[in-house]
Parts: sequence; C-alpha cells; structure tokens
Amino acid sequence: MNLKIKRLIVRIFDKSIKAGWFFRIMVVLSAIYGLVFTLFNLVIVFFKDTFINYLTSLTLTDTFYFYKENLLFFVSANRLMYMICFLAGCFILYGCHLLFRGYKWGLLFYTIAKFFQVATPLFFLGYRAFAVGDVMIILFFLIFYYYYSFSHNIEKEHRAYNQIKIGEKTSKESK
Repeated sequence: MNLKIKRLIVRIFDKSIKAGWFFRIMVVLSAIYGLVFTLFNLVIVFFKDTFINYLTSLTLTDTFYFYKENLLFFVSANRLMYMICFLAGCFILYGCHLLFRGYKWGLLFYTIAKFFQVATPLFFLGYRAFAVGDVMIILFFLIFYYYYSFSHNIEKEHRAYNQIKIGEKTSKESK
C-alpha cells in the first residue's frame, strides 16, 4: 500500500482530541439527550396509532389542553420524519461515542446529526416545530465541543507518533 494512503488512513482513524473528564461528562449528557430523542422517535415509528389513540382518549384539565393538542400535532406527522429523526439520533449516539474516545470524526458526525435533528421537523412541520430552547442547547454543546477540540488538539503529537508507527525514521532514530 502506498505510504500516503497509509498516512491518510492512520490520520483519519487516530485520536486527535484529548478527552478530559469534564469533556466526557458533557459527552455523556449529550448521549443521554440523544438516546431519549432516538427512543422517542423509534416508539413513534412503530406505535404511532396507539400513541394517538391514547392521547385522544386522555382527559386532561384545561391547563394541560395546550400540551395535549401540541403533542397530537407533532405525533400526527409523517412516519418518514420520525424515521429520519431516528437515524439522526443514531448518528448522534455514534458521534458521542467517538467524541468520548477522543476522535475528531465524532464531532463531524455529531454536528451533521444535530443539523438533521433541527432541520427535519422544520421541513415536515414548519416553524411550529422550532423551539428556541432546543436550539440554544444544541448550540451550547456544539460551541463547547468545537472550542474544546481546537484548544485541546493533540494532532501534532500524534503525527510524530504516526510517522514512527508507519515506519518513517524520525530525527531521534537517525542519530
């Protein structure tokens, strides 16, 4: 195999973020949020009609009527939306797994999945699906992850290690 291809493969799949304990706590919180999001979408994909029947048969007080109608509006959306959101949730969990282990590719998976998490309901339901609080939480995590990954980047150290790993001679070995 060509040496350039080996370098590229090692560089892609090598760890390039130093994941400290605070970073890992934030990733676990993101993974829990992603797991709840994924499971909710999976339940709606398979048990949509049962969930709608339960909500319509439920009698709530006047203070909860708004929440019931809003939830019925969201659940009555197309199953394709929930399938896309389920897949986005799976990518969120995979991105969190990679981030927890220190791979920069996890940040890419997480960012793309979060974009689909916000854009899919907007595409299917319109601006009624837009929640400022959810977007603020997503932006907080994304800004934190990007800041942390750029400030704790250890790619230069790994480049020297990867050169030794592939078989190149460094200045220490040549002496």
